[in-house]
Amino acid sequence: MGNKSHGLKYGWTLIAHKTFKLFSNDNAYIVIDQESDVVMHFTVKESEFEVINNNWGINYKVIPGFKTIKFLNVPEDDEE
Repeated sequence: MGNKSHGLKYGWTLIAHKTFKLFSNDNAYIVIDQESDVVMHFTVKESEFEVINNNWGINYKVIPGFKTIKFLNVPEDDEE
């Protein structure tokens, strides 16, 4: 499957497929998929995760106790 872990501010962690790219500006983040589409724009604070905008097809879960955001989507090429 090939996930990659990204350390975010305030101890948060993003786990996403290795083909996804993460860009940041202060405490705001944008995730882009393998087709260069913006998947999600979000912010993190000490005890808060806020989605500003997201792609209709993104599946994710937030695990607040571990300050973890996990993207569940897998590119079609990797599903085989």
